[in-house]
Amino acid sequence: MVIHDWFGLILLVVAAGGAVVAVLCVFRPQALPFLRRYIRLTLAAVALQVLIGIVVFAAGNRPHQVIHLFYGIATLLALPFSMWMGGPLKDRERRIWLAGGAVATFLFATRAVMTG
Repeated sequence: MVIHDWFGLILLVVAAGGAVVAVLCVFRPQALPFLRRYIRLTLAAVALQVLIGIVVFAAGNRPHQVIHLFYGIATLLALPFSMWMGGPLKDRERRIWLAGGAVATFLFATRAVMTG
């Protein structure tokens, strides 16, 4: 259980950095290639955290609040959903959707850490 807690805090810091960079990319599109790599790293970290959480849950350690499961799933789906929604749009609108997804990932991760 300790690894899930520590990795959650690391994920929170990674998501915060991604949210800041994504918001900056709305105004400065030159950093977009870096942001795309960073988003992939964030998605991989979130997926790893979810896998660790599933193992911890299967081992019998339940979260303090059941809503933690909802926030974990929302954290996992926020970025892919925003990338899917922004896909067919023009470049500026795509960056806005990506920034929104990055901020939503950070907010959902924050709530998941608080309810864990």
